[in-house]
Amino acid sequence: MQQRYLLVSIILVGVIAGCALILFTGSTLHSGSNAIPGEPEQTSGVVLIHTSTPFPLPVITSTSPKLTTPSLPPITVGSGSGAVYPYVLSLHLLEIRVHELINKQRTENGLVTLQFDQALAAIARNHSEDMATQDYFAHENPAGQDPTARGIAAGYNCRKNYGSYYTYGLAENLFQNNLYSSATYYSNRTTVYSWTSPEEIAQSSVAGWMNSSGHRENILTSSYGREGIGVAIGSEKVYITEDFC
Repeated sequence: MQQRYLLVSIILVGVIAGCALILFTGSTLHSGSNAIPGEPEQTSGVVLIHTSTPFPLPVITSTSPKLTTPSLPPITVGSGSGAVYPYVLSLHLLEIRVHELINKQRTENGLVTLQFDQALAAIARNHSEDMATQDYFAHENPAGQDPTARGIAAGYNCRKNYGSYYTYGLAENLFQNNLYSSATYYSNRTTVYSWTSPEEIAQSSVAGWMNSSGHRENILTSSYGREGIGVAIGSEKVYITEDFC
């Protein structure tokens, strides 16, 4: 099954002049490669902002997820095959299941669970829908917005005050999954699909992230307190965006 996943961590923590290629010591840090099927693309940016005295910063409150999104209508796959995805698929329930599996990983590693933030989920969902609609797979959208810029455009500023410094920005994991793991084509023009259930999609996506060091680091970062998961379907692919604050 073709799976692709991406990571971006944009947490602003410090400015140390003269180091542009070492994580945590540059004003703008990027290191990564182009997206390749089955391989993660990792980019990171860190800025350290010092302050002599603590000062209050706005905090975005989190709300509990509301299971209001209905299930999708039947999804037809394959050009002209007429094959229909056999599972009932609610994108919102899939988002919540991914969130549950993320928190399972955190508790197993001695960390507090993340709150599901509806505002952050909306940002994540919009990005997944944009990737599905415009057929791309990247942290930066065609408008040139990275996760933090997309958050700001939506009125979401993730800032945390640690007294002598504060952090600013969103971190993000992306995953591209599929509605089926394989398709067998026969001479009589019939196609047999090995379907992937919603639970398998959730499990394999989180497992893929946990098996990638950068994505795993995002999931297990103790300073994150909330996340949003957004899922969209496009061209038989499942786009999953996970944003952290």
